[in-house]
Amino acid sequence: MNILFVTMFQISEQKGGTERTTARISNELRHRGHRCFNLYAKPIGDMFEMTKFDGIYKDCSANAIKNIIETQKIDRIIIEGAFILVKNASEGRSKASYKPKILFVHHFAPGYEPYFNAFSSIWKQMLYTQSTANRVKAFVKVLIYPLFKPYMDASFHKLYKTAYSLCDKIVLLSPEYVDDYCKFGDINDKTKFVSIPNAVSFDEFIPIDELRNKQKTVLIVTRLDEVQKRISLAIKIWKRIEEDADLKDWNFKIVGFGESEHEYRRLISQLNLKRIFLEGRQNPIRYYKESSLFMMTSLFEGWPMTLNESLQFGCVPFVYDTCASFHEIINNGENGFLITDKNEEEFYHKMREVMLDESRRMKLMKTAVESSTRFTLDKIVTQWEKLLRK
Repeated sequence: MNILFVTMFQISEQKGGTERTTARISNELRHRGHRCFNLYAKPIGDMFEMTKFDGIYKDCSANAIKNIIETQKIDRIIIEGAFILVKNASEGRSKASYKPKILFVHHFAPGYEPYFNAFSSIWKQMLYTQSTANRVKAFVKVLIYPLFKPYMDASFHKLYKTAYSLCDKIVLLSPEYVDDYCKFGDINDKTKFVSIPNAVSFDEFIPIDELRNKQKTVLIVTRLDEVQKRISLAIKIWKRIEEDADLKDWNFKIVGFGESEHEYRRLISQLNLKRIFLEGRQNPIRYYKESSLFMMTSLFEGWPMTLNESLQFGCVPFVYDTCASFHEIINNGENGFLITDKNEEEFYHKMREVMLDESRRMKLMKTAVESSTRFTLDKIVTQWEKLLRK
């Protein structure tokens, strides 16, 4: 089968969750004998190692898509979250003599977009960004907010509706997201929806007998973006832990980079925290292997790759319960913990209990690793092949 992946950005496993998922799925499909191509709208520069495809294209016009369809005999088009490319893909198909099915994949919780357009989010963008240009953009949005917010919300509603109308299937990360998509896109029909979760990011799973080698380390692996990831909440929870005399042998590492880093450093200094370390952009595997606990304080996610990763390396997750998909990944109290959003007290006490109970911690680690095998690449790509052949 010949498959065209249509993406907003050029594909690299190192770029982000959407790109990493696309890279791993396309690589495995190629390994199974399919031909995979990539059409992208925006390059990502030379700092990343690019994923290999059987052909790579960057002209996203309808005529260019028509030519790709006909020259490569494309059987399926998979649009990876790029709403703005749906119309061109549909128009390109309509012009082509060859008529592949179009599948649209939504990589977030449907309806997350208004969070970015909320006044509080725009205000955070202005405060936390290091970019003068982005700060100016956020300031302008604040000034015209009464006009900006309704316009952007209406635009996203329209994009959801258009994608459902023009595509043959809508692939969501969880069946729990179907009603959210319908509500946000004002859609009554549900026949086009399919749910396929993300696979684990790595082929390696930590051996159970290595769990005893773990250190008393709490870990976050994330993009440093306060609007979505809310790492300031995790830092404030850590303050409670660092002040707890019974937990003085624990430390906290944050792996990742992003525009909010300078504000996090300022907050850490302001709170006079000594056992929290910003590690920057790193390969996270060794951090997962050595860490015992994992924190996630995001306002929203789709199917977070780092949550799967924490499980496969026995790093017990503590997560603010903000997304329906978390309930499919975490069995509360068995392989991790779901905590009432913004309840700092509950978060701190749940972590404290596990930190002080090594026997319970070991049991949670073991169950975490075992539970992550539900999402192996082989199992997830088999689901994709089944869908592509329909």
